[in-house]
Amino acid sequence: MEDQEEKEGLPIPDIFLNSDTKAPLSHCIQCDHDLMQGDRFYMIEKVFKRYLQLDSTQVLFEYAVCSECYERMRGALSKESMTNLSAYMMTNTDFQAMQLRMQEHPEDPEKWLSHCMIKGMPKEDLTEFQMGACFKGDKLVTSFMPPFMIGNVAMEEMNELLSKETKDEMDGFMDDNFGIPPELRKDLVLI
Repeated sequence: MEDQEEKEGLPIPDIFLNSDTKAPLSHCIQCDHDLMQGDRFYMIEKVFKRYLQLDSTQVLFEYAVCSECYERMRGALSKESMTNLSAYMMTNTDFQAMQLRMQEHPEDPEKWLSHCMIKGMPKEDLTEFQMGACFKGDKLVTSFMPPFMIGNVAMEEMNELLSKETKDEMDGFMDDNFGIPPELRKDLVLI
């Protein structure tokens, strides 16, 4: 009989492992909760930059945040920003294309992330992109939202929808956790 835990999701895809150690991102960046216990859902977000002249793609930053801290972070965003982002996502996301990629490759989540979910641009054509997904323990969970990939054009558009209050909140998160210069974080959007 198949174990219930195996039915709850696929193993963590390599793209969502720690880029240095290749191990899971095992602790919440905010509260240090051990995410591998499997008692909380959590999000992993990663931001990549492609250096065409070097034929190289680098992870600018990556983090895992538990569901409790994630909800607090989202709660700190302005109502205006949340309304604007929700409307943008609902009217611009190509849900059919995402669903088709998932159906064509049900066991390969990295293929689900081959195109920007908003602009449809292939990952190979992007100079910057952001990926995220929901997990529980050592499993990818798709029941709340599928893994996503957003390219730099969509990130810039989404950033324009944010209030100054929300941008300040995101800057504070980046300062507290990564120390990334403002010119590299200008288009970060917490999904």
